[in-house]
Amino acid sequence: MVEKTILDNGIQVITEEIPGVHSVSLGVWVQAGSRDENPEECGISHFIEHMLFKGTKRRSPQQIAKEIDAVGGVLNAFTSKEFSSFYAKVLTEHLPVALDLLFDLFLNSQFAAEELEKERQVIVQEISMIEDTPDEYIHDLFSEAFWAGHPLSYPILGRLDTIGRMNRRQLKDFFVHHYLSVEPILVAAGNLTHEKFLKPVEKALGKIRPRPKRRKKQPPRPHPNLLVKNKKLEQVHLLLGTQGLAAVHEQRYAVSILNTVFGGGMSSRLFQEIREKRGLAYSVYSFLSSFADSGMLGVYVGTGEKTLNRVLQIILREMHRLSEVYLKPQELRAAKEQLKGNLLLSLESTDSRMGRLAKNEIYFQRFIETSEIIEGIEKVTAAEVCQLAQQLFKPQFLSLTALGPVTEKEIPKGVVQA
Repeated sequence: MVEKTILDNGIQVITEEIPGVHSVSLGVWVQAGSRDENPEECGISHFIEHMLFKGTKRRSPQQIAKEIDAVGGVLNAFTSKEFSSFYAKVLTEHLPVALDLLFDLFLNSQFAAEELEKERQVIVQEISMIEDTPDEYIHDLFSEAFWAGHPLSYPILGRLDTIGRMNRRQLKDFFVHHYLSVEPILVAAGNLTHEKFLKPVEKALGKIRPRPKRRKKQPPRPHPNLLVKNKKLEQVHLLLGTQGLAAVHEQRYAVSILNTVFGGGMSSRLFQEIREKRGLAYSVYSFLSSFADSGMLGVYVGTGEKTLNRVLQIILREMHRLSEVYLKPQELRAAKEQLKGNLLLSLESTDSRMGRLAKNEIYFQRFIETSEIIEGIEKVTAAEVCQLAQQLFKPQFLSLTALGPVTEKEIPKGVVQA
């Protein structure tokens, strides 16, 4: 059962009681991420994520780590484009420990100068690691080109120059303005009751006076283009993308089915055509990135220099087929069952259910029942998927990024019309 309480200061507390499990997953979610940064602040949200684990008024970094390990729990965080989450997972009897740790990190972090310098070096190494991992780095390169001039283009980790210039005052000011001064969402899922969770939350957060989140909406404009970054690698890494749909779009279920059929699993068209039938790649998949007011549908492939053209032609051919020929009933049914299966399996994890509570509130301002999602999936027709493919796969919308031993001359003409 899902319950929601809005405290007098506007903070939302949402829980889902799940009888029969031994754990509780809980999190403080803040609508602050890399989209809230300006160019000089690129990476500051992620830097703050790191610093919140580097000591509070009551605990050293070592004490934080020891306390969560002592109860066999998990304490972690992540930063995305549009929100940040600080979360824990513990056995039910250790919920008070997790709450105390999370609130201490969120309310009392010191941003100590000596820890900041150490963590700066950690983040520099993290950025370097991504740049040495081409199948991850290409996503950053593509976003920077596709969303050019918009905060969605910024890499979440930041850039070496911006990270190198950040100081303690900048981090604290950004944290106060975008985190402490904006209403967080407190969520928990697992073996707990709403009333027992609510009491410590009210005690810890009831006296602060945050304001509602009012992000200045500036929808991004996609920039179809060709970007080729020559680098000495064993493979050519390709990311071909097009504009997608926002997280709240009424056709979100249809685009999920389109993605599933296109490259969203081992039975998908791209996986079967490129890997299974022809052996042209080890890793090939399509994916969706959805935000409050925009989205992107992309395809990633890692392939050889000599097979680059064949792979691109197969991708374009499958885009054309999806735009021109209705899905057969059995393929549509299989995609629906895959989506429903993924959804229902995720419900067996308190982590997933905790995240679902928060994202539903952030994007829809309400909890979306599983039955509503399944109904939305079932309503999708083959005609709707085909029409959506026609809309998204127009040649003038396509953008391509290539990374590896390749030059622009080696990219077949007509793949993108930038």
